[in-house]
Amino acid sequence: MPQLASDPALTQTSVQATDLLVFLRPVLNAQNTVTGYEPCNITANNFAVSVVALGLLQLGQTLPTKAPEGGGLWMNGDVFAYSAMTGTASGVPLSPQALAASLAALLAASPTMGAGTNFNGFQNNAGVATQVDDGK
Repeated sequence: MPQLASDPALTQTSVQATDLLVFLRPVLNAQNTVTGYEPCNITANNFAVSVVALGLLQLGQTLPTKAPEGGGLWMNGDVFAYSAMTGTASGVPLSPQALAASLAALLAASPTMGAGTNFNGFQNNAGVATQVDDGK
């Protein structure tokens, strides 16, 4: 005796990766009108991978291309990135981009290293931040 797909005895509450799922895919004509449905099979594992990939593509289109002011998810080129904060406030963790910019600005503002500068602190030693104690 045949069973209908709506038979409660066929209802499952979990899926295994090797399960074969059956679904109906719309058949479209030249005018993009649905003319019927064709049965298709896919393993649960492949189905899950497909759903996640589609979701990530959709999510990526909605994210900003620069780290958001208050932190969060953003697209760094073609890569998902997360920044806790942008580093605009003192005492806030810096994003990698904000840290690199801060270090570059610090190095550019540091005095150039030279003998007898009588300066205690960091100096720019040919592009390398170097701590110096010239004050004896």
